[in-house]
Amino acid sequence: MKILEKQVCRVDFASAPHERELDKPNEDKLLVDKENGIYIILDGVTRPHAEYEATPFESSALDVGNIFLDEIYGYIKEHISDPDPKEILESAVMLGNRKIKEYREKKSLEEWEFYPSTLGIISILRDGTLHYLCVGDCLGVLIRGSAKILFAKQLSLEAVDLHNVTKKQRYDVYCNHPKNHLSYTVFNGDEVVMDALDYSFIDIHEGDVLFLASDGLASYLKFEKAKDLIAQGANEIRSLSGKYDLPPYAEYADDKTLIKLSF
Repeated sequence: MKILEKQVCRVDFASAPHERELDKPNEDKLLVDKENGIYIILDGVTRPHAEYEATPFESSALDVGNIFLDEIYGYIKEHISDPDPKEILESAVMLGNRKIKEYREKKSLEEWEFYPSTLGIISILRDGTLHYLCVGDCLGVLIRGSAKILFAKQLSLEAVDLHNVTKKQRYDVYCNHPKNHLSYTVFNGDEVVMDALDYSFIDIHEGDVLFLASDGLASYLKFEKAKDLIAQGANEIRSLSGKYDLPPYAEYADDKTLIKLSF
C-alpha cells in the first residue's frame, strides 16, 4: 500500500562528532523540514590535517557545508510546489555548487591542496514518493518487510576495490574526474559534478523504514539486523554503531549523522 500523506511519516535524527585525536569539528550537516518534506544529509570532505593544527576546530569543509546547505535548502523550500522534483533538486545543487566555487576562489588549488567540498543525499518527500539526489559516500537504506536495500552507497570504496587505487589517488583521480565511471563526485565547485548526479525515487509503502546517513554509520546500517534497526531510535543507532569503529573493523570513529523515516 502506497503512503500518500507525508504527515504519517515519523522522523528521528541524530548527529555526533568523530572520536579521534584530531581537533576538527563535526563536518556532517543535517536538515529536517517535515512540513515541506525536505531531508538532507551532508558529509564534508577534507585532506589537509595541517588546517586543523593551525586553526583547531575550524574547517573549510564545514564552511562549504554551511554555504551549500543554506543555498540548496532556500531554493528547494521556495520551489517546493514546482511540478518536477528532479528539476528542483538539480537546480538547487547547481546553485549550491556555484556558491562553493565562489568560496574556494579565495585561494589557489595549490594553497588548498584539495578543494574543500561536501557530498550527500538531498531528498524531497512528496505524495508518498521520496525523490533524491546522491553524491559521494553517504548511505541510503530502505527496509521493506524483511528486506534491506541499499539505495545509496559508498562509491569511493568501490573506486578503491575495483581499481586498486590508494586513498590519495581516490581523491586525486576519482573526485569529479571526467573519466570516472563510478560517478564518485563531490560538490567542490567543479561544474562536472552536474554530469554525474544520481537522481532516483522510491515509492513508499506502509511499514517502510528509510535511513539517510553519513558514512560514519555505514557498517552498522549495512550489517545490523533489519528488525533491530527498525526498533532502535536514531541516537541508539548512533551509539551502538561504535562497535564497528575499533579494530578489526576500523581505527577511529568518523562523524555520525542519521535521519530515520518510518511510515
